[in-house]
Amino acid sequence: MAIRIAAVSSANMSDDEKEVIVQTTGKYTGALELRFGVDCVDDLIAVLTKVRGGAQPGVLNGGGPAETAAPDADGAAPVKPVAVDKASEVRFEIPKNCTISADTSGRGLVLFILNHRLERQAGYAFSPDAAKQLAGGLMKSADALLAQRPIPKS
Repeated sequence: MAIRIAAVSSANMSDDEKEVIVQTTGKYTGALELRFGVDCVDDLIAVLTKVRGGAQPGVLNGGGPAETAAPDADGAAPVKPVAVDKASEVRFEIPKNCTISADTSGRGLVLFILNHRLERQAGYAFSPDAAKQLAGGLMKSADALLAQRPIPKS
C-alpha cells in the first residue's frame, strides 16, 4: 500500500543513534513518523537524488562540477563548484529571478522561490527567525563585496 507524503517537516537521530526519524505529513494520513536505519540513509539519499535529478534536470545536487559556464534554457548560469574535498563539493548557480513571500496557509513560514515560474524553479521555506538571519547574512556579504570594489577614477 502506497503512502503519499505531502511535506517533510524535520529529521533527527533516535536516542540510540541507530535510526534517522523523519517527520512528515500526508494528505490522507496526517502526521507520520518514518524511521530509517542509519545503515540505509546514504542509499536512500542516493536513490532520491537520482530520481529528483531525472524529474528536474539540473537540480543542484552537489554531484559534480558544472559542465559549462553557458546559461541554460532558463538563463541561469552555473558557477564553478567550490570544494574542500570531493565529498563536500557544492555546485552553485546564478538564478534568473526569485520571489519571497509570506506563507498564507497559516504555517508561519517565509517562502523563497528561485527561478520563479520557470521550469527549474526551486523553493525553500524558512521560519521568520531563519529568514531574518538569511537576510542579514546576505546584506553583510553583499556589503563586504561592494566594499572591495575599486573606486572609479573621476
